[in-house]
Amino acid sequence: MPAEAQKGRSGRDGILVLVKYSHLGRDFRHALRQEGTCLKLRGTVLAPVLLALSSAATLCEAAERKTENVILITLDGVRTQEIFGGLDLEILKSVLKKGELEDTKVYKKYWATSSQQRREKLMPFFWGTLMKEHGCIYGNQALNSVVRVTNRHRFSYPGYSEILTGEPHDDVINSNDNRRNPYPSVFEFLKRKLSLEFNEVAVFSSWETMNWIAENDEGSILINAGLEPYEHPQDSVRELSQFQFETLTPWGGVRHDIFTFRFAMAHLPAHNPRVLYVSLDETDDWAHEGRYELVLEALQQTDQRLRQLWEFLQKEARYRGKTSILITTDHGRGNEPSDWKNHGKDIEGAQYIWLAVVSPDSPKRGEQRNASTLFQNQVAATLCRFLGMDYSESNPQAGKPIP
Repeated sequence: MPAEAQKGRSGRDGILVLVKYSHLGRDFRHALRQEGTCLKLRGTVLAPVLLALSSAATLCEAAERKTENVILITLDGVRTQEIFGGLDLEILKSVLKKGELEDTKVYKKYWATSSQQRREKLMPFFWGTLMKEHGCIYGNQALNSVVRVTNRHRFSYPGYSEILTGEPHDDVINSNDNRRNPYPSVFEFLKRKLSLEFNEVAVFSSWETMNWIAENDEGSILINAGLEPYEHPQDSVRELSQFQFETLTPWGGVRHDIFTFRFAMAHLPAHNPRVLYVSLDETDDWAHEGRYELVLEALQQTDQRLRQLWEFLQKEARYRGKTSILITTDHGRGNEPSDWKNHGKDIEGAQYIWLAVVSPDSPKRGEQRNASTLFQNQVAATLCRFLGMDYSESNPQAGKPIP
């Protein structure tokens, strides 16, 4: 066939393909890849056609995407056992100092015969509403779903850095010291790519070291972490900010989660952030103290806070049906009564985590079964994908968005 005729046929084929598949929306790209293979087998000239079709597919995806805001929430050191199974009876027995197990308040409040009942007692909103009606969760190994960290250290700074940069840096990020992260975070990338104002990318953390973890360029995004004042126009919020300094914790550099959460909730209506990160810490702190009953109480309080956040988002047109939420943890912990309080490179079980996704752009619901293994380094790219951004522009080595 003459070259001119070949080009003409290619153009006509491209138009026909565009018309044929343009109604498929999110499946458009897959259809184009299949059609491109067929066209290539027919020997047509593909490059201009497929370029045009790919551009059209991108436009379709952008038009269909609902997410305009993203929220990341981390619960420090929360094991998969509690998330998927609620109260762990063997752990509770190991910390019981006197009396009968059945007489304890924590047993009466959280025990049930099935793991599903126990987890719903512990986190009723998370399981009964978020995961049932609006989102999905990965990491229940009993259902052949695994989520792992890729850093070898299995403690907080390396875990948070992996979450926020999309890659472990084990030789550099190897302690929990207050040292500036030498690698830019996903928040800095999103602020630049979306041309956001300072208050539109906000990080609230109970642990002061997040000041050093969440940004490479100091002062580029709003971070309020640890015992740090939070400036706000409302008197009640300023009073709460002062009150945090009068409420002692057993841990240096950590404030109670209630302050972190309240500051984040005050920031939402005041500044309408498009990127928000809430990092809660008490679950890890109480675990290190061996206070299993308080680990469970902290999880139930977190569940109540998730409800409050969700109800706020549903009332606000700016956020309702336009906000994707990722909820996860920085590391796991030991599996047994002898090591559940700890984590680190030598603690079996600390490599396993979990990941929950609530998004208007994801149809998946409930626990995911027989799923491909996911990794902590995929969180950053997933946040970006929800906003139509490609995180590989910032870090080509980062994990890919979750499917």
